Amino acid sequence: MDDIALFFSDLTTPDRADRAREAWEAYRRVHGGELQDLIADLAHLADVDEVPGGGAYALRRGAAHYVAELPTAWLSTTRRFTGAYLAQTRPAGGAWITVGDGDNLRAVAERLVGDMQRVGFRMADMPGHIEGLTAGYVLASEEGYEFRVIANPECRA
Repeated sequence: MDDIALFFSDLTTPDRADRAREAWEAYRRVHGGELQDLIADLAHLADVDEVPGGGAYALRRGAAHYVAELPTAWLSTTRRFTGAYLAQTRPAGGAWITVGDGDNLRAVAERLVGDMQRVGFRMADMPGHIEGLTAGYVLASEEGYEFRVIANPECRA
């Protein structure tokens, strides 16, 4: 599978990006947000339209295709977080996922605001939630999504 792009396509990484750019720009004009918002909405579309395996399957297959198409000589598939603090989230019962990092504790906590809003945290309460995150608390939504900011265990003090 790793050689799929080499054997079956002459498209380069910029070519592949250009194929998606028009859809992304149209989505951003109408809805704003970040690229990962479009990706999540596409997964929801797969669920609603009853694509076999649903959004989770589409995401797994899309990720597999993406990795197979990577020019592995110049791009790592694993992001390394080097900031002193990590912003993390996890779905109910899931594993912690690092979504950002940095050296300013408050700025790292603020990185979670958009995700917290999406799962029901009210904007009016965010200042208190940011304070809770910077104090080391784990915050949970009614649906069980959790958020935290921790010291990066890989960062040298």
